[in-house]
Order: sequence, then C-alpha cells, then structure tokens
Amino acid sequence: MPPSATASGSDANGGSARSRDHNQGNQERKCTPEQKAAVIRIRRCKATAFYDILDLESVRSSCTDADIKKAYRKQSLLTHPDKNGHEHADEAFKMVSRAFGVLGDKEKREKYDRFGTDPDSRFESARAQASNPFAGFGGGRPGGPPGAGFGGGGMWEEEISPEEMFQRFFGGAFGGPFGGFDTGPQFVFNIGGNRGFRVHQMGGAGPRRRPREAEAEQRQASGWDTLISILPILFLFVFPLLSSLFSGGDPQPAVPSMVFDAAQPPLTHHRTTPKLDIDYFVDPVEVAGWNDYKLRQLDKEAEVGFVRALRRHCDTEMRTKRDLIDKAQGWFFPDPDKMKIADQFEMRSCKRMDALGISR
Repeated sequence: MPPSATASGSDANGGSARSRDHNQGNQERKCTPEQKAAVIRIRRCKATAFYDILDLESVRSSCTDADIKKAYRKQSLLTHPDKNGHEHADEAFKMVSRAFGVLGDKEKREKYDRFGTDPDSRFESARAQASNPFAGFGGGRPGGPPGAGFGGGGMWEEEISPEEMFQRFFGGAFGGPFGGFDTGPQFVFNIGGNRGFRVHQMGGAGPRRRPREAEAEQRQASGWDTLISILPILFLFVFPLLSSLFSGGDPQPAVPSMVFDAAQPPLTHHRTTPKLDIDYFVDPVEVAGWNDYKLRQLDKEAEVGFVRALRRHCDTEMRTKRDLIDKAQGWFFPDPDKMKIADQFEMRSCKRMDALGISR
C-alpha cells in the first residue's frame, strides 16, 4: 500500500504541475504595455461591473449597441490569450466576454440596468425580483415559453464559451446585437431534429419561440414576402385593367393614328399643333364625335409626338455624320472624297429643329 500511495501522490503532483504548465504557457510570451494595462484594469473591476469592464462606465447611460460592439472588439483584442502573453490575460478575456454577453443582449442589458445584478445569475435575479414578485412570472421574455424566466439562463438557452463568442463576432456569424458587422439572421439551430426545440444562441432582441410558434411566424412572414413580391405585377397589369373597366371611357384609342406635313389617305382630317403650328392629319372616322376639349388634347399630344420623333431623327443623323467622318479619316491620311461626302451629308431633322427653336 505505501508504494501505491507514493505513486498516486506522484501522479497527482505531476498532473498538477502539467496542468500549471498548460494553463500558464502564455507566461513564456510577452505582452505590450497597453495589453498589460488592460489586463490589470479589467481584473480590478468587480465581476458584475460590466460597463466598467468594457471601459464604458462614463457613458453607460448613453452608449449604443454600436458603442458596446466597438468596446468589446477593442478589449477582446487586447486581452485574447493568443495575442496577450500576460499570465492573467485569460481571466481578463473571460470577464470581457461575460460583460459583452450581458450588455450585447438587449433584454439582458435592460435587466442589468434595472436591477444592477447579473441577469443570468439565478440567485441575483431571484433576489432582485423579490421586490416585484410578478416580474418574469410565466416566462422572462414577452411572448416566450414558460420556464424562460429568471434572466435567461434556463433550459431554452445554450451557454457559449468566450472563445466561441470571439470567433463568431469577428467571423460575422451572429445576427442581431451580436452580429459584429453582419446584419444577417440570428444564429439559430435545432435540437432533437424537426420535432425538437429551437435555440437562439446569444440572445438578441427577438424572444425564444417553441417550434409551432416559430413556424407560425415564418408562415406569416412568408405570406407578406409573397404579397410584396407580386405587387409589381399588380401595378403593371391588374390596376390598369380595373381602371379601364370602371373608367366608363370611350372605346376609341387615346391618340389616333396621324401623319405630319401632308395628308395620306385615310388620314385626311387636318389639324394644327398649338405652339409650333405643325400641320398634321388624322382619320376623320377615328375622331368623329370628339368634343373641343378632346381635340385640343389631341393637338397637344400630336405636338409632343412630333418633337419626340424629330429629335430621334436628328440623333440618327448626327450619328450617321459622325460615322462618315470617322471613316473618312483613314488609318494614316484622310480620304478627300469620303470627307466631302461627310461634309455634304444633309441633316434635315436637325435643321428643322433649329428653325423651330427646339433644343437638341
């Protein structure tokens, strides 16, 4: 028995030494003065002084979610054991992660600001709620399942390690307040297959839901998404059809066929545009029975159509002349004959626009 006791004690001492060597392996690495100061400052804070840990105590009443994320980013980079060789960096890093786990969650932060205690501590939450026995009754989250009270830390939440929080924050795997710089959906997974319960790690503003409630929400959201996706089709097709059915208008087209400057049978009914005095002709059958108001509107539409067509023809003439000039330039020397053709190219529509005072 003595030899075995001695061997057992030796194993225990050896295991303890190996454990110390493993836990304190970062002592062999160095840390910058800024990293050392950060570790010392954080370890002087109370374990539940979350604002102080993130160096936000002076702005705790006005800091935003973005400020909290920025503070966590800075302090976690300063204290991460892989980057900071201080012997107590791991402890400081865990304190920073715990502070962000509370202040980064909207609901937990509200509880912390209200009671001043760790919202995930059952003892502290129970003591804080003693003054209001109905607070959190039937579940700590609005619309959440029973048993989700006492500040969250119940069966509906999963614990997450400081290292995993760090990786997800900088990897953009979160949504909601833990999303770092990503605004995607929350990190969600199911436990127990399709009939299991859904876990929202890392809180967020949304309440935890049972599967049926979550599926109902998804169906409602998908219905709205479908309605929004078909709105353009309604505007393009359904509304014009309804307007035509209930307008009570005439069956004639709004603008009949027309030609300008000279009549072309059956377009023989002569009209003149109001401002430019352009002659145009329409089919008398198409405008039979039109009153003066509709005819004046037709004159305006004719003038708009004439200017649009004239400008389009002028653009075509300008492009054609530009192409002729480019071809006349040649590779080395200009071609006099082709240049002459380009110079003599007549731009009738552009000239008419100039004569009528229409800008190109």
